[in-house]
Amino acid sequence: MSKDTKVNKLRNEEFKIWKKSVPSLYQHISYFKPHLDARLGDALQFGKRFTFSNNVVPDQKRGVLNTELYYSVGSYVYKVDCTLPLGLQHSGGEQELPDPQYNDVFKQVGGDAFPSPHFLFPGENITKLSPLQSSENTVLGMATNASLVWFKEGHRNPTHIMQEMMGPMTTYGSIHSIRNSDYLSVCDFDLRKDESQIVKCQSDRKEGHSTIKVVDNVGEVGATTRRFNVPSTVLHSIEFLDDNLFVTCSDRNVISFWDARTDSELWSFTDSRDGNLTSLSSSPQLDGFFATGTDGGVIKLWDLRAIMSQQQEMVSFSHSDEEPVVDLQFSPTSSTEFLSVGKSGNVYHWDTDFFFTNEEADLEDLNAQCLKFLHTGGSRRSMGPNDKRNMVNWHPTIDHLVGTIDNDCSIGVYKAFTGREDEQQGEENEEE
Repeated sequence: MSKDTKVNKLRNEEFKIWKKSVPSLYQHISYFKPHLDARLGDALQFGKRFTFSNNVVPDQKRGVLNTELYYSVGSYVYKVDCTLPLGLQHSGGEQELPDPQYNDVFKQVGGDAFPSPHFLFPGENITKLSPLQSSENTVLGMATNASLVWFKEGHRNPTHIMQEMMGPMTTYGSIHSIRNSDYLSVCDFDLRKDESQIVKCQSDRKEGHSTIKVVDNVGEVGATTRRFNVPSTVLHSIEFLDDNLFVTCSDRNVISFWDARTDSELWSFTDSRDGNLTSLSSSPQLDGFFATGTDGGVIKLWDLRAIMSQQQEMVSFSHSDEEPVVDLQFSPTSSTEFLSVGKSGNVYHWDTDFFFTNEEADLEDLNAQCLKFLHTGGSRRSMGPNDKRNMVNWHPTIDHLVGTIDNDCSIGVYKAFTGREDEQQGEENEEE
């Protein structure tokens, strides 16, 4: 037996032991694999992205929630109706909830056999989707060449396109190979909380520079209102910190801060102590609070107010076996929860409440207490390319509901069951 084989077997056994200590029960979980038109060819060659709709319609009589999700395969965006138990959103209190009455959890819009695309962005490969709350547009998307596209219900073709041309090196393979990292995208966008503005970053690998644009999303949709040129660096992530401030991460491990009302960078610092920066997310609940992830499996939480005087993270967590972090997302409904995605596709759920109430705890204890749940999803999550970015999303309004899409197009919707709420309630009752 070779040395590498022995090491791999040892790591597998260590992972099995570690995983047993992490909660993995589900309050709800459903899977759906859509049938795609054979004319698409091998679906694994196309990028897949996923997001929920903002729409949630409770049906008290049937005891269900009706919502929608969108998923993209290359340039096609499909829509799926999703029916879930009413209890996922409503505890019911003293009123007993009716048993859910539904035949299918998922129903493909446009036909079950070979559904037609709900939206279409011809000739492009969609790399990110985000729902919109306005009545004018339904979904915002970004292509791998950094073009933005707006879709509206009832219209298959885009209502607005902000076209970008990034040169001959803009191929699906080349834009995912920066610094030998095949899961690092070189374009990104984020919406302001009120959705009036978009910030986006894009990088031309051949030219070796990046561009940041502030984009109007209300008046002249798609118009650039401010532009920043960033030479000799590749920006891969961008996030709003409040209504005007936003933050970026680069391939040189530089974290930079900007103001959408000014014409230059405000401030920056470098963090390369625990690997190369690969991901970034900001809290929609707490202004100035954000997280970064590295290819060494380390996640750091930062408070903008604190790091202005000292470049030190508030706390750090780590993935099992130093699994690289490829995506981060704060919960849209909780100020203390976020999820991280590993290179294998594992989804780690974290709750920082223990940290804020036990700041003197050691790092090992913090990691164990704050890791709330682990979703592996079986072998499907690890299939295909290692670019797992934007393939996992929180539901924007249903607490703790998460959706995933895998490279074979399998869609999963789940809500974790940790038992911690029940334990806390029991402790409170005992104290009374």
